[in-house]
Amino acid sequence: YRMDVGGAAFHTQREVLQSHGGMLSAMVSEDFSHDVEGDGYAFLDRDPTWFPLVLDFLWTGNALVPADAAGRASLYREAQ
Repeated sequence: YRMDVGGAAFHTQREVLQSHGGMLSAMVSEDFSHDVEGDGYAFLDRDPTWFPLVLDFLWTGNALVPADAAGRASLYREAQ
């Protein structure tokens, strides 16, 4: 599954995005209508900084959390 998250390209399997429910799971389901750009990427208007940590959580079930308070607060906002 190809995603453009805030201008950064990410590739993963649909099953990974569906593994924990939520918005990403709904986005890749057949029941959800979303726009796919002409290049085949689904656009997600979010900060790409934290998306690798979101994907890692979906892959492993373990949350990697930044050591600093500002990073934790930013990641928390993205995860909601």
